[in-house]
Amino acid sequence: MRRSSVLAPLAVLALIGAARPDPALAQSDFAVSGVVADTAGAGLNGAMVVALAKPDSVLTRFTTTNGEGVFVLGDLRPGEYVLQVTLIGHGTIRQDLTVTGENVNVGTIQLEVMAVEMDPLVITLDHVPFLNRRDTLGYNAGAFRTRPNATVEDLLRQLPGVEVETDGSIKAQGEDVENVLVDGREFFGSDPKIATRNLPAEAVDRVQIYDKESDMAEFTGIADGEEERTINLELKEEARTGYFGRMAGGLGADMQGTPVSPGFGESVAARLPGDPGAATGNGLPYAGALTLNRFSPTTQLALIGNANNVNQAGFGWGDVISFTGGMDILRGGGGDFVGGRDDGLTETVALGLNASRDFGEDNWVRTSYFLSTVDNFQNETRRQEQLLGTDVSSLVDRATRTETDNASHRVNLNSQFTFSEGHDLRVRGNLNARNSLMDRVDFQDTRSGTGQFQTTASTDYEVDNDNLGGNARLTWRKRLNDNGQSLVAEARVNLSDSDRFTDLASIVEGTQRNSRAQSGDLFQEQTNTGQTLTHSVRLSMTQPLAERAVLEIYGERSATAEDEDQSVFDIGPTGRTPNDLLSSGFERSYSYLRGGFRFNRTSEAGRLVLGLRVQNSDLHGTILDRDETIANGYTHILPNADYRLQVSDTRTVNFRYSTSTREPRMTDLQPFVDNRDPLRIRMGNPDLRPEYTHRLRGEYRFFDTFSFVNLFTFANVSYTTNDISQSRTVTERGVQTISPVNLGQSLSASGGASFGTPLRWMGAQLDLNYRLSYSSSTEFVNQVENRNQTLGHTVGIELENRAKEDLDARAGAKLSFSNVTYSLNEELNEDYLNSTLYASADVYLGSWTLGTEFNYRLYDQDLFGPGRNVALWEASIRRMILNDRAEIRLVAFDMLGQNQGVTYTNSPGFIQERRVESLTQYVMLNFTWYLGSRSTSGGGVGGRSGGRFRR
Repeated sequence: MRRSSVLAPLAVLALIGAARPDPALAQSDFAVSGVVADTAGAGLNGAMVVALAKPDSVLTRFTTTNGEGVFVLGDLRPGEYVLQVTLIGHGTIRQDLTVTGENVNVGTIQLEVMAVEMDPLVITLDHVPFLNRRDTLGYNAGAFRTRPNATVEDLLRQLPGVEVETDGSIKAQGEDVENVLVDGREFFGSDPKIATRNLPAEAVDRVQIYDKESDMAEFTGIADGEEERTINLELKEEARTGYFGRMAGGLGADMQGTPVSPGFGESVAARLPGDPGAATGNGLPYAGALTLNRFSPTTQLALIGNANNVNQAGFGWGDVISFTGGMDILRGGGGDFVGGRDDGLTETVALGLNASRDFGEDNWVRTSYFLSTVDNFQNETRRQEQLLGTDVSSLVDRATRTETDNASHRVNLNSQFTFSEGHDLRVRGNLNARNSLMDRVDFQDTRSGTGQFQTTASTDYEVDNDNLGGNARLTWRKRLNDNGQSLVAEARVNLSDSDRFTDLASIVEGTQRNSRAQSGDLFQEQTNTGQTLTHSVRLSMTQPLAERAVLEIYGERSATAEDEDQSVFDIGPTGRTPNDLLSSGFERSYSYLRGGFRFNRTSEAGRLVLGLRVQNSDLHGTILDRDETIANGYTHILPNADYRLQVSDTRTVNFRYSTSTREPRMTDLQPFVDNRDPLRIRMGNPDLRPEYTHRLRGEYRFFDTFSFVNLFTFANVSYTTNDISQSRTVTERGVQTISPVNLGQSLSASGGASFGTPLRWMGAQLDLNYRLSYSSSTEFVNQVENRNQTLGHTVGIELENRAKEDLDARAGAKLSFSNVTYSLNEELNEDYLNSTLYASADVYLGSWTLGTEFNYRLYDQDLFGPGRNVALWEASIRRMILNDRAEIRLVAFDMLGQNQGVTYTNSPGFIQERRVESLTQYVMLNFTWYLGSRSTSGGGVGGRSGGRFRR
């Protein structure tokens, strides 16, 4: 049995066992009794009586008074408490309570009548961290401590079941978060990182996580399978009026120490221009930022600005990736962009304006504009262990230097107009204009599995890419009669126009000549232009049935038209010569007809949705210069089901089953040759068929109000037929030609659990996390089937103190076990472990705060031989000045001079380690001025100076 499959479950059991309380700590319990009365002495029925444990105000026991106002709180251990009494229409009473070695009678507690009634739920949940509902999981931000000057992203990192990666991407209960709303309103469109990285944690009262339905589903009232995992930030009342923000600037100096080389492959990296081992920087370190928010009950205005060269982006990287033309210039080996401090050197300038206005309850407008420029430099080395056949493998050393200049303009609009009750129109629109310039130099050495030299290749290409795109959506609803029968229609359009110019030069030595080019040495100019237009119309009728049930019948037609042209010219001594073999044009159109029904039934405890649709699709394609056509038609039956049950106030269960199809992408179908990597040539396949996928997801949430024990679990299974995978043809010297093909079935599964509990005997909070992932897919290598299976376990443990008035400290570890197998060549099977140890602490000394953070990443030494682990240490000292209106902060980053980006990738064809020369040692002095009617100096509720709003 392999190490990962044994150690991971044992580690989970050991961690859970460590969280069990010691029976020896059990003590005798006592009762607290009394009477709640009005000012006239009459007993009050139904008053809520709560015992909150000191010093962290944990809800220990609660009860309500009887008809005479009498209450009894049982099972209280000796200790210090706060006794809280609330009742609608009356003022709240809080008083200290001490339980020693006997029962306690507190006598009569009198409540005064208030002129304005208050919601008792808000009062009784002041110190409860979770609020569990059928569709929504809520977190009380006040129950989770954050550092001074913290952002919402820092707050989210503290929430059980929520994962925030180093690039700012968020997962909640295992699903990617696609939207972050502020008081239910969009904030700078659909980029969640703008809200999480620019809003202060202190302004947030509650965090809600739920699946936001599409506009169509909101109008029909029936889930349509297009839900997006969404976070809604409920602001404190003080933040909803007036304005707040901050203005910050910092200037630093490099601490020139030992240069940090990306890693192995020094012989290859030495051929890069310049000195590949130098600790290259962006010049003098600087950072400046401005955030200004003006909120009211009907209006939200936000202005943000950001300029720095220390890899601090206050927005998402989606725009940067989208206009790179599908290349991996800004991606890790697995196709994931790593945009944090350890992925190259980045200089950013951004400016954005967001405006939202409510004109009554059902009429509103949300709009935003965002400008960003991102200049990125990466000096990286990669080592790959490649599968090339039944007994053939290779080891690839690769060094790359990449510079990119990127600019993006983005405009968003979302509005709703209500003509009368039940008669609405919603309009959405987005417009994007992007440009990217890239210069890339790449050197690669390939050796056989036995160490014999095979090939060396050098590639230099420059790319200029422009993209203009936009989309619009109109959703209309009209109620037809008083029983709720409605007609809902939706129209969508999406347009994209791209233009890419590439200058390519490559030299390959020690291998056969490239059969798809005139020689082994390539000097080319390539021009790619493409346009895509998609439009659809959907009509739906909903009919209410008995017992809270609704039936929807709908039909939809959509069509997509795409065309792309590629012109290639060989550059030689006589000038530019057209390359007819590589030049081509391609057009395709997809049209769909869909029809079906959905049945929805709701109750106080849950919701059930059952649906079925039939989809007919037709593909027509033309290869312009070859007089070839493609014509295919498909019919699919697509069922779906969604069941959600609120078992109790503390338990929720969700199940979802869905089916979908995925048509081949334009780049998969078009028969163009992509030879920018001379050793991995790519070509499309016009004969591809659509994938058909079944997905099953389950969730279980539990929170104990008394003990504060919480458990969040999820499981996903995905099964795909007609899986679009790849077929690789490999020559004796390792030159590969790769094409997409349909290869039967693929299976993937993932699951996880987050468990948290207070350890009151040591004044700490313990959080345990476990993640499991499995994938199985097929590819062909020289017409022989290879089945790749990847199994991963990730185990995490974190411990933090609960009383944070003077100290906020946490420490933890994350262990990632990976097992990779190949049916074609078992000699390449790998089993490895990577791990991370981390710790952080803030010490509050009046107006001074001392902070430090340490992160130590350890990488398996057996996979690619001995390598360098990475230790990242940061320290800071800050002081509040000018009556807490400003802050001075001195920070030292990467004090050990070891920072670099490291990414491990498993794929059907290779295992890869990628190392990137990254931002390293500097010190910076920052000054922050807090604007408006509030101070974010406390960054949430942590720290002695935090948690205050000024009026």
